[in-house]
Amino acid sequence: MKKYFRMAIIGSILFFIFNVIAFGADSDYRFMRNDHDTLLIGEIISMDENTIVIQAIDYIVSAHDLNQGASERQLRPETASVIRTEQMNDFHVGDYVLASLNQEGDLFVVAWGIYRMDLVDELDWQIWYVETGSTMHSAMFSDFVNQEGRYTYSVRDGRVLRHQGDADIVIYDLNPPQEIQPRTETDDELEEGESSNRLIYAILGGSALVLVALVGRMLYNKSRNNTNV
Repeated sequence: MKKYFRMAIIGSILFFIFNVIAFGADSDYRFMRNDHDTLLIGEIISMDENTIVIQAIDYIVSAHDLNQGASERQLRPETASVIRTEQMNDFHVGDYVLASLNQEGDLFVVAWGIYRMDLVDELDWQIWYVETGSTMHSAMFSDFVNQEGRYTYSVRDGRVLRHQGDADIVIYDLNPPQEIQPRTETDDELEEGESSNRLIYAILGGSALVLVALVGRMLYNKSRNNTNV
């Protein structure tokens, strides 16, 4: 009886883990394929206990659509009053957010996620960085936003791939190859010093061996002479 009980518990745990993973993958898929009424970038301009109000800055419409022909979707509201969730407890007025939203009457509800964003400097321009709590997902969603929804993505063996035509571009690697550092003059000098030291040690070691052999030979000859006498 205990055996079956343990098997049932293990089965329930595995089922739960599988569903969590499957939901996560499915939500990412839908997030990046227009399965919402709007995906907007905006600034939080006010908030209270029940809602936050987002002033829209831009909208992301994926080139890969799960809802083709649904003309009422992909709305472009100037502002969106969004029903608060626990995920928004750390949000503040002035924060930038990326929000997947569905409209319900005069309000919006979160569809597949809402994430804080920051503008970061990259070479000569600024790009969006999406804070998801996971470096891998942040890399994927940030690239999706900065590429304006043009491409699809997948995660394989710790890598995030952007599928760009026939090419798979690695935009994030959990285990990047170690960079080979170029040799410097200091490296060459150290190596030459080590080679010189090894040569000196070899000469000293050889000389010591020769000296020991000579002393041994002398002692041996002296011993034989004493014996003959």
